[in-house]
Amino acid sequence: MIVEHSGSGETQVALGPLHWLWCFLFGFLYYLGKGMWVLAILSLLTINGLFVVMPLLNRMLVRDYYVRAGFRIVQE
Repeated sequence: MIVEHSGSGETQVALGPLHWLWCFLFGFLYYLGKGMWVLAILSLLTINGLFVVMPLLNRMLVRDYYVRAGFRIVQE
């Protein structure tokens, strides 16, 4: 998924093809790397969403984070 910031026009890749695997393997470090502090703490406290929930919902969680931060989705 590629997103673009509505104010600055900056584009970046939000999700790669194996995003769920990275989320499953690295858990809270994955979210820290993306700057999602709340999800990182939640992932750490729930042991990565009990190993199943957060990796399965990762696409939705990351998409919502970027939309709320002022980005628009360029390519799904």
